[in-house]
Amino acid sequence: MLHRCNNNVVRDAETTSRKGSGMMKANNNSEQFEQNTNENQETGETASNVLNFSSTLRELRKHVDPDLVRQREGRRDVRGNVHMVEYIEWHTVADILDKIAPNWTHSVKDIRPIGDIMTVTVAITIDGVTREGIGTGRVRSETGIKKAEHDALKRAAVKFGIARDLYKKESDIVEPQVQARADAKQNAEDHVAKNLGDLVTGKQLGMIKALGREVGVDPGKECSAVMKCNFDELSKRGASHFITHLQALKQSGSEAAISVPMRKAG
Repeated sequence: MLHRCNNNVVRDAETTSRKGSGMMKANNNSEQFEQNTNENQETGETASNVLNFSSTLRELRKHVDPDLVRQREGRRDVRGNVHMVEYIEWHTVADILDKIAPNWTHSVKDIRPIGDIMTVTVAITIDGVTREGIGTGRVRSETGIKKAEHDALKRAAVKFGIARDLYKKESDIVEPQVQARADAKQNAEDHVAKNLGDLVTGKQLGMIKALGREVGVDPGKECSAVMKCNFDELSKRGASHFITHLQALKQSGSEAAISVPMRKAG
Protein backbone atom coordinates (compact mmCIF):
# COMPACT_ATOMS: atom_id res chain seq x y z
CA MET A 1 0.00 0.00 0.00
CA LEU A 2 2.81 2.31 0.93
CA HIS A 3 4.60 1.38 -2.30
CA ARG A 4 1.55 2.30 -4.40
CA CYS A 5 1.28 5.57 -2.53
CA ASN A 6 4.86 6.41 -3.29
CA ASN A 7 4.37 5.62 -6.96
CA ASN A 8 1.38 7.94 -7.10
CA VAL A 9 3.41 10.70 -5.48
CA VAL A 10 6.22 10.21 -8.01
CA ARG A 11 3.78 10.31 -10.94
CA ASP A 12 2.15 13.47 -9.55
CA ALA A 13 5.57 15.09 -9.14
CA GLU A 14 6.56 14.18 -12.71
CA THR A 15 3.27 15.57 -14.03
CA THR A 16 3.77 18.78 -12.08
CA SER A 17 7.36 19.05 -13.37
CA ARG A 18 6.21 18.62 -16.98
CA LYS A 19 3.53 21.26 -16.49
CA GLY A 20 6.06 23.62 -14.93
CA SER A 21 8.47 23.03 -17.80
CA GLY A 22 5.71 23.73 -20.30
CA MET A 23 4.79 26.93 -18.54
CA MET A 24 8.45 28.07 -18.53
CA LYS A 25 8.70 27.37 -22.25
CA ALA A 26 5.49 29.33 -22.84
CA ASN A 27 6.81 32.22 -20.78
CA ASN A 28 10.14 32.17 -22.64
CA ASN A 29 8.35 32.13 -25.97
CA SER A 30 6.20 35.05 -24.85
CA GLU A 31 9.23 37.05 -23.72
CA GLN A 32 11.06 36.28 -26.97
CA PHE A 33 8.02 37.38 -28.96
CA GLU A 34 7.82 40.65 -27.01
CA GLN A 35 11.55 41.24 -27.48
CA ASN A 36 11.31 40.63 -31.22
CA THR A 37 8.28 42.91 -31.43
CA ASN A 38 10.12 45.70 -29.56
CA GLU A 39 13.19 45.30 -31.78
CA ASN A 40 11.04 45.46 -34.90
CA GLN A 41 9.32 48.58 -33.58
CA GLU A 42 12.67 50.21 -32.78
CA THR A 43 14.02 49.30 -36.22
CA GLY A 44 10.90 50.71 -37.83
CA GLU A 45 11.16 53.91 -35.79
CA THR A 46 14.86 54.28 -36.67
CA ALA A 47 14.16 53.82 -40.39
CA SER A 48 11.31 56.31 -40.13
CA ASN A 49 13.55 58.86 -38.38
CA VAL A 50 16.27 58.46 -41.00
CA LEU A 51 13.71 58.91 -43.78
CA ASN A 52 12.24 61.99 -42.11
CA PHE A 53 15.68 63.53 -41.53
CA SER A 54 16.68 62.91 -45.16
CA SER A 55 13.48 64.59 -46.31
CA THR A 56 14.17 67.54 -43.99
CA LEU A 57 17.70 67.92 -45.38
CA ARG A 58 16.39 68.00 -48.95
CA GLU A 59 14.04 70.83 -48.03
CA LEU A 60 16.72 72.78 -46.15
CA ARG A 61 19.14 72.53 -49.09
CA LYS A 62 16.76 74.22 -51.51
CA HIS A 63 17.74 77.66 -52.78
CA VAL A 64 16.70 80.55 -50.56
CA ASP A 65 14.00 82.88 -51.88
CA PRO A 66 15.90 85.70 -53.72
CA ASP A 67 13.75 88.28 -51.93
CA LEU A 68 15.35 87.18 -48.63
CA VAL A 69 18.92 87.55 -49.90
CA ARG A 70 20.87 90.67 -48.90
CA GLN A 71 24.10 92.15 -50.26
CA ARG A 72 27.09 93.83 -48.66
CA GLU A 73 30.51 94.98 -49.80
CA GLY A 74 33.01 92.17 -49.82
CA ARG A 75 36.74 92.28 -50.27
CA ARG A 76 38.63 94.36 -52.81
CA ASP A 77 40.60 92.50 -55.43
CA VAL A 78 44.17 93.33 -56.40
CA ARG A 79 42.89 95.90 -58.88
CA GLY A 80 40.82 97.71 -56.27
CA ASN A 81 37.45 96.45 -57.51
CA VAL A 82 34.85 95.82 -54.80
CA HIS A 83 33.01 92.51 -54.99
CA MET A 84 29.53 92.30 -53.46
CA VAL A 85 28.74 89.34 -51.22
CA GLU A 86 25.27 87.84 -50.88
CA TYR A 87 24.02 86.65 -47.48
CA ILE A 88 20.88 86.12 -45.38
CA GLU A 89 20.07 87.47 -41.93
CA TRP A 90 20.12 85.19 -38.88
CA HIS A 91 16.38 85.65 -38.34
CA THR A 92 15.79 84.43 -41.90
CA VAL A 93 17.68 81.27 -40.99
CA ALA A 94 15.49 80.87 -37.88
CA ASP A 95 12.34 81.36 -39.97
CA ILE A 96 13.44 78.66 -42.44
CA LEU A 97 14.15 76.26 -39.59
CA ASP A 98 10.80 77.01 -37.95
CA LYS A 99 9.02 76.24 -41.20
CA ILE A 100 10.88 73.12 -42.33
CA ALA A 101 12.16 71.63 -39.05
CA PRO A 102 9.87 72.94 -36.29
CA ASN A 103 11.47 70.62 -33.72
CA TRP A 104 14.92 72.26 -34.12
CA THR A 105 16.77 73.51 -31.07
CA HIS A 106 19.95 75.50 -30.59
CA SER A 107 22.35 76.18 -27.74
CA VAL A 108 25.48 78.24 -27.12
CA LYS A 109 28.25 75.71 -26.48
CA ASP A 110 31.21 78.00 -25.91
CA ILE A 111 32.09 81.70 -25.53
CA ARG A 112 35.79 82.46 -25.62
CA PRO A 113 37.76 85.75 -25.87
CA ILE A 114 40.89 85.71 -28.02
CA GLY A 115 42.56 89.11 -27.70
CA ASP A 116 40.09 91.71 -28.97
CA ILE A 117 37.97 89.03 -30.64
CA MET A 118 35.17 86.97 -29.08
CA THR A 119 34.42 83.55 -30.52
CA VAL A 120 31.03 81.93 -29.97
CA THR A 121 30.17 78.33 -30.77
CA VAL A 122 26.50 77.53 -31.45
CA ALA A 123 25.01 74.07 -31.91
CA ILE A 124 21.80 73.32 -33.85
CA THR A 125 20.02 70.00 -33.36
CA ILE A 126 17.46 68.57 -35.80
CA ASP A 127 15.94 65.10 -35.31
CA GLY A 128 18.74 64.16 -32.93
CA VAL A 129 21.52 65.32 -35.30
CA THR A 130 23.72 68.16 -33.98
CA ARG A 131 26.01 70.40 -36.00
CA GLU A 132 28.06 73.37 -34.79
CA GLY A 133 29.24 76.70 -36.16
CA ILE A 134 31.67 79.37 -34.90
CA GLY A 135 31.20 83.14 -35.17
CA THR A 136 33.42 86.06 -34.20
CA GLY A 137 32.85 89.60 -32.97
CA ARG A 138 34.49 92.41 -31.01
CA VAL A 139 34.96 91.72 -27.29
CA ARG A 140 34.20 95.24 -26.06
CA SER A 141 31.00 95.63 -28.03
CA GLU A 142 27.62 94.13 -27.13
CA THR A 143 26.68 94.19 -30.78
CA GLY A 144 29.95 92.42 -31.55
CA ILE A 145 29.06 89.53 -29.24
CA LYS A 146 25.55 89.33 -30.71
CA LYS A 147 27.07 89.34 -34.20
CA ALA A 148 29.32 86.44 -33.19
CA GLU A 149 26.33 84.41 -31.98
CA HIS A 150 24.28 85.20 -35.09
CA ASP A 151 27.18 84.29 -37.40
CA ALA A 152 27.70 81.04 -35.49
CA LEU A 153 24.01 80.20 -35.86
CA LYS A 154 24.19 80.79 -39.62
CA ARG A 155 27.35 78.71 -40.00
CA ALA A 156 25.79 75.84 -38.07
CA ALA A 157 22.71 76.10 -40.31
CA VAL A 158 24.89 76.01 -43.43
CA LYS A 159 26.08 72.55 -42.33
CA PHE A 160 22.44 71.42 -42.66
CA GLY A 161 22.35 72.94 -46.15
CA ILE A 162 20.66 76.33 -45.52
CA ALA A 163 22.02 78.98 -47.95
CA ARG A 164 25.04 76.81 -48.68
CA ASP A 165 25.18 78.09 -52.26
CA LEU A 166 25.58 81.68 -50.99
CA TYR A 167 28.49 80.76 -48.74
CA LYS A 168 30.08 78.84 -51.60
CA LYS A 169 29.90 81.95 -53.82
CA GLU A 170 31.55 84.02 -51.10
CA SER A 171 34.26 81.39 -50.69
CA ASP A 172 34.87 81.32 -54.44
CA ILE A 173 35.43 85.10 -54.43
CA VAL A 174 37.38 85.51 -51.20
CA GLU A 175 39.72 82.52 -51.22
CA PRO A 176 41.37 83.23 -54.61
CA GLN A 177 41.86 86.87 -53.60
CA VAL A 178 43.46 85.90 -50.32
CA GLN A 179 45.70 83.40 -52.09
CA ALA A 180 46.65 85.95 -54.77
CA ARG A 181 47.64 88.51 -52.13
CA ALA A 182 49.63 85.87 -50.25
CA ASP A 183 51.40 84.82 -53.46
CA ALA A 184 52.18 88.44 -54.38
CA LYS A 185 53.54 89.11 -50.91
CA GLN A 186 55.65 85.96 -51.03
CA ASN A 187 57.01 86.85 -54.47
CA ALA A 188 57.90 90.36 -53.30
CA GLU A 189 59.67 88.94 -50.26
CA ASP A 190 61.57 86.49 -52.46
CA HIS A 191 62.78 89.28 -54.73
CA VAL A 192 63.91 91.64 -51.97
CA ALA A 193 67.44 91.26 -50.56
CA LYS A 194 67.53 89.80 -47.05
CA ASN A 195 70.90 91.34 -46.19
CA LEU A 196 73.70 93.43 -47.72
CA GLY A 197 75.50 90.34 -48.99
CA ASP A 198 72.37 89.39 -50.97
CA LEU A 199 71.82 92.90 -52.41
CA VAL A 200 71.82 93.58 -56.16
CA THR A 201 75.34 94.25 -57.49
CA GLY A 202 76.52 97.43 -59.16
CA LYS A 203 76.97 95.52 -62.41
CA GLN A 204 73.36 94.32 -62.28
CA LEU A 205 72.11 97.86 -61.59
CA GLY A 206 74.08 99.11 -64.60
CA MET A 207 72.50 96.44 -66.82
CA ILE A 208 69.00 97.29 -65.53
CA LYS A 209 69.41 100.99 -66.29
CA ALA A 210 70.94 100.34 -69.72
CA LEU A 211 68.17 97.91 -70.69
CA GLY A 212 65.57 100.39 -69.47
CA ARG A 213 66.98 103.03 -71.82
CA GLU A 214 67.13 100.60 -74.73
CA VAL A 215 63.57 99.39 -74.21
CA GLY A 216 62.22 102.85 -73.44
CA VAL A 217 60.74 102.15 -70.00
CA ASP A 218 61.37 103.58 -66.59
CA PRO A 219 63.17 100.73 -64.78
CA GLY A 220 61.92 101.96 -61.39
CA LYS A 221 58.24 101.86 -62.40
CA GLU A 222 58.68 98.63 -64.30
CA CYS A 223 60.35 96.98 -61.32
CA SER A 224 57.57 98.17 -58.97
CA ALA A 225 54.93 96.79 -61.33
CA VAL A 226 56.63 93.46 -61.97
CA MET A 227 58.74 92.72 -58.88
CA LYS A 228 56.66 94.72 -56.32
CA CYS A 229 59.74 96.57 -55.02
CA ASN A 230 62.32 99.18 -56.05
CA PHE A 231 65.11 97.87 -58.27
CA ASP A 232 67.81 99.02 -55.80
CA GLU A 233 66.18 96.73 -53.16
CA LEU A 234 66.42 93.62 -55.32
CA SER A 235 68.34 90.56 -54.31
CA LYS A 236 70.93 89.20 -56.74
CA ARG A 237 68.49 86.50 -57.78
CA GLY A 238 65.61 88.99 -58.07
CA ALA A 239 67.79 91.29 -60.17
CA SER A 240 68.60 88.39 -62.53
CA HIS A 241 64.86 87.72 -62.99
CA PHE A 242 64.21 91.42 -63.65
CA ILE A 243 67.08 91.63 -66.16
CA THR A 244 65.62 88.60 -67.97
CA HIS A 245 62.23 90.39 -68.04
CA LEU A 246 63.80 93.55 -69.55
CA GLN A 247 65.66 91.49 -72.14
CA ALA A 248 62.37 89.86 -73.12
CA LEU A 249 60.84 93.33 -73.54
CA LYS A 250 63.73 94.33 -75.73
CA GLN A 251 63.24 91.30 -77.95
CA SER A 252 59.50 91.85 -78.25
CA GLY A 253 59.84 95.53 -79.02
CA SER A 254 58.66 96.57 -75.51
CA GLU A 255 55.07 95.51 -76.29
CA ALA A 256 54.89 93.59 -73.02
CA ALA A 257 55.90 96.54 -70.85
CA ILE A 258 53.61 97.04 -67.88
CA SER A 259 54.55 100.57 -66.86
CA VAL A 260 54.20 103.79 -68.85
CA PRO A 261 57.23 104.33 -71.11
CA MET A 262 59.56 106.99 -69.76
CA ARG A 263 60.04 110.15 -71.74
CA LYS A 264 63.11 110.38 -73.88
CA ALA A 265 65.20 113.52 -73.75
CA GLY A 266 64.82 115.96 -76.61
